[in-house]
Amino acid sequence: MTGTSVDHLMIQVLGVVAAIVLLIVLRRAPRLSVALWLTVLCLVPIWIGIGVGFNGNLFLPAVSAVGVVVIAALLPVPGYRLVPADAFLLILLIIGAMGIFGGNSSIAFATLVTMVSYFAIGYVVGRVASLRVSAAWLSGAIAIAFTVVGALAVIEFVTRFNPFVLLHTSNGLYSVWGTIQIRGGVPRAEAAFGHSIALGCSLALAIPFAIAAPFRLWLKVAMVSIMLAGCVVSFSRTAMLCAAIALVLSVFFARDISAKARAITLSVLIAASVAAAPLVLSVFDDAGSEATGSADYRGNLLSLLGSMNPVGVADSAQKDSSGTLHFAHFVSIDSQLLLTGLTNGFLAMLLACVALAGALWTVLRGRAVPGTIAIVAQIPALATVALITQYSILLFAVAGIAASGQWISRQRRIDAERETSLSTAPTGRLHPIPLKEPS
Repeated sequence: MTGTSVDHLMIQVLGVVAAIVLLIVLRRAPRLSVALWLTVLCLVPIWIGIGVGFNGNLFLPAVSAVGVVVIAALLPVPGYRLVPADAFLLILLIIGAMGIFGGNSSIAFATLVTMVSYFAIGYVVGRVASLRVSAAWLSGAIAIAFTVVGALAVIEFVTRFNPFVLLHTSNGLYSVWGTIQIRGGVPRAEAAFGHSIALGCSLALAIPFAIAAPFRLWLKVAMVSIMLAGCVVSFSRTAMLCAAIALVLSVFFARDISAKARAITLSVLIAASVAAAPLVLSVFDDAGSEATGSADYRGNLLSLLGSMNPVGVADSAQKDSSGTLHFAHFVSIDSQLLLTGLTNGFLAMLLACVALAGALWTVLRGRAVPGTIAIVAQIPALATVALITQYSILLFAVAGIAASGQWISRQRRIDAERETSLSTAPTGRLHPIPLKEPS
């Protein structure tokens, strides 16, 4: 074995030992497990991680690596039941695996690795975490974590300093995500998320949980305000739109929210919009045609629809000499729904659209839990932004939380209806009803 191979082996052995020790500690502390995962998600950049496999050539981000340990610590989950969202993820993974046997198998394999290490791990963390800790505690933990993220974003905007980019690594992820974006001459806040859109959309995902958190109203308003401020200084139109939708949907469709809370929350949104308007308009005005150009680029991506296959990678996919993936002449696919169709086939894209339509219907019926509201509010982002960095992991974690929450809510509703029917049933001795009239 070469010296490099020995070093990789030693690092992997130390990593396994550390994971075992951590697992022993977390087995009896589900809340600590979830808190640890949220901390790594919010404060460790995506380019920090470990190499897995015999040669260490498969990269696992720190949040995903910790996620695997947390899943092991939280399992088994008593009374676990499969739900439709589980089937959605399983079918998506199966479709991804089928793509390996078609054309562009190397691209299909890389896509499948990303789906497992980002999407699947995130989903399972959210799914099991929401079954091991109470919904109220989980909402509070997410609210606190992303209040910190929002505050860091505001501090970064004020100081023009991002400490996370100083965590330098020599991998390709750092070269892609380890630089600060500029819009209209103003640095856009990114915090530890590696991209301003990822930061802003992640904050938008957390807003319904902050509104549902078991805190006093003034504290929840303060938390939401900080998250909205973080979205603003990301200078992402998509993130600001998703945050506004999340707030409005929470106000009008969330359960157990008082009229006073609705009025105050809407007032916060209006006040934040008025306060942020001069800054946002100034930055976008200085950016000139930059924002318009990005919107036109997204519109042109629709020309790729014709190159999709039912299953597998699109015919337009190709890699250049540097290994960069192209679809026709497009390098960046700024739409996760479209990217799903290009990498997994239009059946996978259709499946995702059906799942989102089902979530929207649940919200409109007034039966949505905070996680479902958060996912529905992300529909504009899924149409115009690719899932990147920790944002991709968080979105699927929220999907897992929503899946568990909807199942628990449904079971409680069934139990309540059963109790109501029993309480209104006539008293006295019950006689069996004959299957047919006696002759």
